[in-house]
Amino acid sequence: MKPTKAIALIGYAALATGSGAATTFILVSRGSVTPLSPLNLSITLVAVAVVLVILAIPMIRYRAALKDAKKQPKRVPPFYAIRVVVLAKATSIAGALFLGWHLGVLAAQLTRPEPRLAPTITGLIAAAITTAAGIVVEHLFRIPPDQTDAEGNPA
Repeated sequence: MKPTKAIALIGYAALATGSGAATTFILVSRGSVTPLSPLNLSITLVAVAVVLVILAIPMIRYRAALKDAKKQPKRVPPFYAIRVVVLAKATSIAGALFLGWHLGVLAAQLTRPEPRLAPTITGLIAAAITTAAGIVVEHLFRIPPDQTDAEGNPA
C-alpha cells in the first residue's frame, strides 16, 4: 500500500470545500436552512482519532524498544499492523473530506447576516484532529529504509 500523500488529502479537502459551499448556497437560496453539523459528529470524529491512536500504542512501544539496545522488542503482528494502517489511511481521507466540507459551509456562513458558527467550527476542529491522527499513525507504521554501508551491502 502506498502512503497517503499530502497533495491527495488537499485535493479531497478542496473538492469537499467546493461541494460544501455550493450545497449551502443552493439550499439557502431555495429557502432552506444552512446545513449545520450536530455535536455528535464532532464527538464521533474525535473518538475515532482517539481509538486510532490507542490502536497504535503497540507500534509506539515497539519503536521505543528498538532504540534500547538491551531489550529484545516484541514485534507487532503483521496483520494487526496492516489493519491499523488501512484504518489510519481511511481516517485521514475521511477527516480531509469532513474538513473540506466544514470549510465550505463556514465560507458560505460568513456571507450570511446572522451565522451560527459554533457547530461548524467545532466540526472543523474535530475533522482536523481526525486527519492529523490518521497521518501520524500511518507514519508510525512505515517500514524504515534498509540500512546499508558505503559499498551498498546490508549492515
